[in-house]
Amino acid sequence: MFEEGNLLLFKPFLFKNGAKPKDKFFLILKKQNDNVLLACLPTSKDHVPSDRPLKRGCLDIPERIVNVFVFPAGELVATKEDGQPFAFRKNTFVYGSDLDIYPAEAFCMQEQAGQTRIEKIGVLDESVFSELRACLSNSKMVKNRFRRMLQ
Repeated sequence: MFEEGNLLLFKPFLFKNGAKPKDKFFLILKKQNDNVLLACLPTSKDHVPSDRPLKRGCLDIPERIVNVFVFPAGELVATKEDGQPFAFRKNTFVYGSDLDIYPAEAFCMQEQAGQTRIEKIGVLDESVFSELRACLSNSKMVKNRFRRMLQ
């Protein structure tokens, strides 16, 4: 389940910072060892500068401290376990500043304790996943250690 390119849905996601748990998508960008995951929590929160067109793909504006990958609503981005295509219902964003490291073992323990349920939504299409990783690994808005992990 915790493999690179997998799109998961946590019901609910338990945030590290203690924020109120809620259902969240979770996208695995890199797996190191068997336990360390570099991942992001895709969001429908739009922080794209209003003077920029909202279009699919990478938007990197270092002078405005913006790095985001946009998944437009309805665009097919992944393949479900049953072979069916998957698209987000809302415009969805991955912000380079929001990448983080997560221990897979902690998620397994949360699931075993009944604190969350983890559903594998599908696997990102290879070309989309490559574009996303390139967007993040080439941006100065992403922490250096995360950029190195993605290269």
